[in-house]
Amino acid sequence: MSERIGLFADLHSNLEAYEACMERAQELGVTRMAFLGDLVGYNADPIALVDRIAELVQSGKAIAVVGNHDEAVFKDYSQRMNASANAAIEWTKSQLNPAHVQFLKELPLIINEEEICFVHASAHKPSEWNYITDSMSAWQCVQSSGKSYTFVGHAHEQALFYQSAVGKLIRFAPHPGDEVPVMGHRQWVGVVGSLGQPRDGNPEACFAVFEPEISALTFHRVPYDHFKAADKVRRAGLPEDLANRLITGK
Repeated sequence: MSERIGLFADLHSNLEAYEACMERAQELGVTRMAFLGDLVGYNADPIALVDRIAELVQSGKAIAVVGNHDEAVFKDYSQRMNASANAAIEWTKSQLNPAHVQFLKELPLIINEEEICFVHASAHKPSEWNYITDSMSAWQCVQSSGKSYTFVGHAHEQALFYQSAVGKLIRFAPHPGDEVPVMGHRQWVGVVGSLGQPRDGNPEACFAVFEPEISALTFHRVPYDHFKAADKVRRAGLPEDLANRLITGK
């Protein structure tokens, strides 16, 4: 069976979305997983998410990189995040034990394999958490990674940037479920979307699957009980706008 890499980003402590995506990934025959940062923040199940991902990483079934919300657990981000994000981080800190924090602290900023780069925000100055939203930011990313394929999260909306004949990176809006041929002679940046807090007006969770042997990338959307996840946010005493975001997908 050929390798199928599941790409998951911005999980943000959303257990309901995570479990729905893991079930779909299994149905799709995913053979290993890459978690592209922001395991925690915003939502109400940080312990469950960190426990599950730590187990997958330690068993060799997955790799993971750190995101800015993960780093905010052990660094002072109070001046770098909005009030709701800060409130969620402070609450998350109160939930996690030292082993959870240590796991997040030990996650690398970036992982490079033969033709693939995995990073949360951008391969260009990854510790500055720059968003990939246009041709220039995508071009800077591939120039820094030097790989055919760079997979990122952070932006919360699915997108694919590909290298044109003149070298410019062009944005493409993928349609969920459609297999996109991504030939290795070009450079590609796949923004896999947010599993735990989508922001494109669709509350369904996002992830993607990359098949290196056939040079194919497929973006997916997965329905889940987002009302239950939102209710957990409210019951945890987290800001109301974080619950509303799960319901509206905005």
